[in-house]
Amino acid sequence: MSSAEQESKQFNLFEVSNTTKSYFGIVATLVLLIVLILLIYPAINRIATLNRELSDARIVKATLETKLANLDLARNNLEEARNDLFVLDLALPLGSDLTPYLKDIEKMAKSSKLKISAVQFTDVPLSTPSAKIGLKTKQIDYSITFEGSFPNFTKFLAELENFIRTSDVSNIAIVKDPEKGLTHTFGASSYYLGTEFTTPPTTSQGTSPQSLEDLK
Repeated sequence: MSSAEQESKQFNLFEVSNTTKSYFGIVATLVLLIVLILLIYPAINRIATLNRELSDARIVKATLETKLANLDLARNNLEEARNDLFVLDLALPLGSDLTPYLKDIEKMAKSSKLKISAVQFTDVPLSTPSAKIGLKTKQIDYSITFEGSFPNFTKFLAELENFIRTSDVSNIAIVKDPEKGLTHTFGASSYYLGTEFTTPPTTSQGTSPQSLEDLK
């Protein structure tokens, strides 16, 4: 074999060796990248999860801070209004508080020199709600007929207007009776805090002046 052929053969072997090394390097690089990806992916996934948890934690923190601020504001408002709570209880009592209310109406009528000739009110619970949650504003609708002069009736209305418990007068009828003289009938509503009933409540309904005596 000539030296030229030997040199050509050695060159070809060198090229094959370089090509093989090049392919091996590429394969080794790919394998290394795959291994790195497999090793790094859980860490990347964990970092993403932590970022989401941190973002959620910031939202929860902001929400809690808002609630704490609202609680502080409510506490301050309660402290400021604590001395006036009894006034609210009188103006908007827990339960219908019907009996004391009708007694107050009767006192105002007597002080105005009016005689009550008829009383009528809707079914209303006499018991006080045991639960303090789920309370709603309820109302008592009633009508009362008085006998007496018109000035005395206007005096009664003025007293009712100044009475601490809210009463909305919806209608007034004044009739001159040949036997009784002037009769004044007014319809009104009063309000209280109560609950929706799931069982029939203890109620009372009045239709005459004797109803006031029965409730005493």
